[in-house]
Amino acid sequence: MFAVILTERESRKFRKRKTEIEAVQTSVRGGAPFRIVTISKGRKDVDWHRVAELASCASRNLLVPDGFILPDSPYLKLFEADTLPLLITLNTAAKKLKALPGATKRSLLIEDKNAVLSDYIDRVAACAAKIKIVTDKPQDYYNAGLRLMERFGASPIVCGEINENEKFDAAVSQKPLINASLNFSVSQIKADGSPEIPEQYARLCPTGIDRFDFMCALFECSGVKAIGEYTLYDLISSKKNDII
Repeated sequence: MFAVILTERESRKFRKRKTEIEAVQTSVRGGAPFRIVTISKGRKDVDWHRVAELASCASRNLLVPDGFILPDSPYLKLFEADTLPLLITLNTAAKKLKALPGATKRSLLIEDKNAVLSDYIDRVAACAAKIKIVTDKPQDYYNAGLRLMERFGASPIVCGEINENEKFDAAVSQKPLINASLNFSVSQIKADGSPEIPEQYARLCPTGIDRFDFMCALFECSGVKAIGEYTLYDLISSKKNDII
């Protein structure tokens, strides 16, 4: 679960002495609900303990409007996407490579420091003869390697560092890598600002909240699995992008 914090300011003339804090829960089709915590500012300071209580288990997965600053508190933490952005680039690489001639003879480099793609690596298994994964958590790829060996007869090479002299046909990473001619990176997603997201998720997003961050929270915190199928083509198809 995650929570969104919104603020409402009353005019100075009619501002109440007490700051009011309210929370409502919003249902999500195909996933867990999220909470909207609204702070109506009065003359008194915000009771951040109360905000944390109303956010409940979502108090460490918070989305806030641009420019909003959370206080330094062990009970409150901003949501930071770590899986969906990299998964979207993996999906994009799979779609692109499958469309290219000789896909099964190609090589693919995946930079996945936190091993967030270990459950999804099957999506590119049929796209390349050689898959190399650079991660700080090689043990998390153990089961994935066994799974790919059973299904495809080959498993990825898992290591801790990138060899700058090794070249690949394509790479999936946080930022473009010099090792590959085709780069599918997280940095592409917000290269021209926040990307478009499907209407069924956009209409759930409260005003002032970054829509892509909101979609990431729906996937990573609310478990809306359908979001994990998107590619860069789905999100930035109307914007210029020469790489994909």
